[in-house]
Amino acid sequence: MRRTEPMSVGQLLDEYFRNRQLGPAAMEGRAVELWAEVVGEYVARVTEDVYIRNGVLYVSFSSAAVRAEIFMRRRLLMDQLNARLRGRVVRNIVVR
Repeated sequence: MRRTEPMSVGQLLDEYFRNRQLGPAAMEGRAVELWAEVVGEYVARVTEDVYIRNGVLYVSFSSAAVRAEIFMRRRLLMDQLNARLRGRVVRNIVVR
């Protein structure tokens, strides 16, 4: 099907990822990329490190208050990440 309206690069990438079955490593990489989008600008700014290994997302923060808040909301954040990834990629979030 040919498109008649222009699309942004972000829309093209979303469509590409939606229509492609990516391997586990690529999906985990996408989860790390989506972190800032899911948590918002302020939390992304105080996030010092975020990486994923074997389905576990490890996140560290420069703010103790944000660390405590994210710890309490980690289940909700995990569900939001997995919803955007359309699968169960993130099985746990470890807050450091």
